[in-house]
Amino acid sequence: MKFGKILTGIMAGAIAGVGVFTIWPSMLNIIPWFGGFIAAGIIITTAFLLNHYVSAFPNEEKTAWVDMALSIWLSALLGGIVGYSVQAGGIVRVANGIFNGANILGAIPTIVLEIIGASIGGYLIVAFERSQKEGGQ
Repeated sequence: MKFGKILTGIMAGAIAGVGVFTIWPSMLNIIPWFGGFIAAGIIITTAFLLNHYVSAFPNEEKTAWVDMALSIWLSALLGGIVGYSVQAGGIVRVANGIFNGANILGAIPTIVLEIIGASIGGYLIVAFERSQKEGGQ
């Protein structure tokens, strides 16, 4: 893998991670519900195109794609989450990250359940693909 593609992948992850927690709530603040659709289209599409069509990640045919979801999750874990609040009338921090003084111990059950859920989902996808091959489809 070339350094340029690695750098492109890092930038796409940064766009996704920062965009979801800063640009997305800002768009919701400007255009209440439709802003979320616009932000999703811009942020996620840009990161997806960089990762999958510029080939920033080595997406081989039979491998899992771990790209934008990982960077968004790490952004939430490290930096916290901001969101739009109707009661506050704008953007507020709804959860602190590690860099903002959050206690990681409270998040461990959630992290464990996310890993279990992702593992079950991956297993079900593999089982479905195997059943499709055995069925001749």
